[in-house]
Amino acid sequence: KEEATKTNGSSKKLSPTSASSTPQKSNGLSIFVAVIAFFALGVLSPPSLHTVRHVTTTQLDLSSSSSSSSTADVTSQSTNNKLQLPPHTPCTSSNLANYIHDTPVPGLHIVCIESLLNFDADNTNTLRFALFQNAIRPKLYQRKKITARATENGGVGSSMDWHQVKQLLVNELGLLPEGPRQQPWAVFTPLGQRIVGENDVVTRGENSSGDDNDDDKHNSVMKSNTQILQELASSGMVLVFQGGNWRWPGVREGFQRNIELSPTLDFDVSPNEKRNITIETLSMTPLVVSIKGFLTDQECDHIATKAEPSMQYSGVSLKDNDKGKAASNWRTSQSAFLYSNRDPILTAIDHRTASLSRVPKGHQEVLQVLRYGTTEKYDAHHDYFDPRDYQSDQNTMNLIQGGKRNRFATVFWYLTTVKEGGETIFPQYRNKPLPRGYVHSDCRQGLKVKPQKGKVIIFYSLDDRGQMDPLSLHGACPVIGEDDIKWAANKWIWSAPMGFTADD
Repeated sequence: KEEATKTNGSSKKLSPTSASSTPQKSNGLSIFVAVIAFFALGVLSPPSLHTVRHVTTTQLDLSSSSSSSSTADVTSQSTNNKLQLPPHTPCTSSNLANYIHDTPVPGLHIVCIESLLNFDADNTNTLRFALFQNAIRPKLYQRKKITARATENGGVGSSMDWHQVKQLLVNELGLLPEGPRQQPWAVFTPLGQRIVGENDVVTRGENSSGDDNDDDKHNSVMKSNTQILQELASSGMVLVFQGGNWRWPGVREGFQRNIELSPTLDFDVSPNEKRNITIETLSMTPLVVSIKGFLTDQECDHIATKAEPSMQYSGVSLKDNDKGKAASNWRTSQSAFLYSNRDPILTAIDHRTASLSRVPKGHQEVLQVLRYGTTEKYDAHHDYFDPRDYQSDQNTMNLIQGGKRNRFATVFWYLTTVKEGGETIFPQYRNKPLPRGYVHSDCRQGLKVKPQKGKVIIFYSLDDRGQMDPLSLHGACPVIGEDDIKWAANKWIWSAPMGFTADD
């Protein structure tokens, strides 16, 4: 919601139910040229993620260094039990530039993984790790490694254990365990594909994967020990999120990255079913990103037309201190909720939202559609439910499990272009404190995002640690033009599966 809880009183509305190596000459001139080329191409060029093609294999041979493109050329001849591995992302300077930040980002960590085979009497296999805690470059690089006996074909086998890697990540990154108000942490590829989580079920088989239907397990899956290690080694670079959910790393204001959207979270769908989009960072604190062309004009019109007969003046979920007050004290818009059942357009948008956010569809609430006429607005509020504000509301406390799960992100799209007013405002943009005597209807201070038809923004209510971000305070400024009508819609995405929208 542009459109959720208030900090000075009220609250929120709840829906109803992203290398090949060339031999170098040994003379001094060649070395000098190589160094210049490294800095020119690896440091000064615009950030762009370079990956090597997918690897299909039943047993990844880790005898090649992950910094070499030869890793991606290892393909099994077997046609049975093929394992589709993530694309290999070398930890080059240009690739790291897509994720390294100038200031620490608590809860976001970058890990580079190299696989090395030691051809000695012990025939051991080593995974070597370089860790970037809190997504910044350390002053002193320090590598860690795990060594185990290699299998007959030189690949990772039962002698190396995911739990060894897990313990290394916990020790070196300071990862916190799942707790009463903490979701389990998780590991992702640089493009947002989930590899493994803290409490995933790990088997000893070759390739065992399946969904765990227990909704209390955050996105928990079952994979074999071998599969997890192969996916980590194949990826080369991984991102670890303490909060357990993918957030697009902001890097810096104005940073852009190109990604592919697909109809599902399956990263191996046909290229014909994908579309390319550009994500731009509008703000680092709070984290707000923008995407143009997420919806077509026809899709925007379809949503507004379908919702119009059901529009009613919006309500809010009142905090304990606001019981008995009218929602119009803070919110004067109209809204309706649309279910995707039997509507192929809305169903496609549900899947596209999951692909964009890299969070499964089962974390989404039902689509909320909003209409603002002249002078209509929504005062600044938060979308998350702060358990301190709902102690007497047992339904809300049960919904958020006492604070363990919450609204994690808001995907907000504009269905019309508004000439004057109607901006989405973030009053604490760049960590700016609220002025003395601040009124939550004030639209003078902060980042303002103008409504543009088909445009989408994502802002995150929880940070990379999975904790509530008070800087995510936001509101809807009044529409000023007499003939302007602001149509918008949003999806609230939770930090855990909620059952509002079914996963396919």
